[in-house]
Amino acid sequence: MKTGFTLIETIAVLLLVAILAVSVGISVLPMSQALMQVRANAAAAQKARLALARVAREFTTITNVVASASDGITYDFLVPAGNWYAAVRRSLAWSGDELLLDGVPLCDDVDAFDLRLETVAGTAVPAIVVALRLRNDVGDVAYATSFTNRIVPRNILAGP
Repeated sequence: MKTGFTLIETIAVLLLVAILAVSVGISVLPMSQALMQVRANAAAAQKARLALARVAREFTTITNVVASASDGITYDFLVPAGNWYAAVRRSLAWSGDELLLDGVPLCDDVDAFDLRLETVAGTAVPAIVVALRLRNDVGDVAYATSFTNRIVPRNILAGP
């Protein structure tokens, strides 16, 4: 009796291996796309967290709002100066796809930006609501993720 494989057996095995490889490849493709989307979303969330944390730090020490609009604000900000604090004028604005703090990019890929005042029960000082929407492009899919933060300034003087 001869040992070995016939040509038909070898072709049948190669065909089965090819079918298995194609089915595994097809099932891995959506998982890899989902991984890329999760990574892009995590990067956008980190950018938004950093930008909103910086804005919250700035807005909690506002002493005076000089000018405001839905896409920007100019304000006086307290910075340590020796044994006391000094007021420095700052501006936060949305320009195109960037959020700018004194003309320096704070966050990119900004799809929408909004500032509004909201009354807080029991206080005379309104809260500043910052809404930021970041654009994510993963392959052929483009989507936006929204982030919002509500900040109550602690140093702003209430009106009469």
